[in-house]
Amino acid sequence: MATQEFDIALDGDGDLLITGGDLSSVESTAAHQMSLILDAPGDYKQNPNIGVDAFNYIMDDGPPGDLIRAITMQFTQDGMNVKSVTLNNGVINSDAYYK
Repeated sequence: MATQEFDIALDGDGDLLITGGDLSSVESTAAHQMSLILDAPGDYKQNPNIGVDAFNYIMDDGPPGDLIRAITMQFTQDGMNVKSVTLNNGVINSDAYYK
């Protein structure tokens, strides 16, 4: 059974979303996945081994399988059950959720 993860909401610019003077919260699995895919190892001092740095894979023009493997590993290490990760025309699709 999938677990919902909640976190502080961010707006489209990545700034805190404040509604009625209070911080908002949202289901955050998609946001966590996006952070894992875009952030590079070393970006987080408290856990320097997390992050895929998808831009690096794109710039190096490496095999797509390497990027998919890295994403799958990061999602699994973050506690997600990963059913699939695909790359279609530059778009990453995932079927992954927290246990």
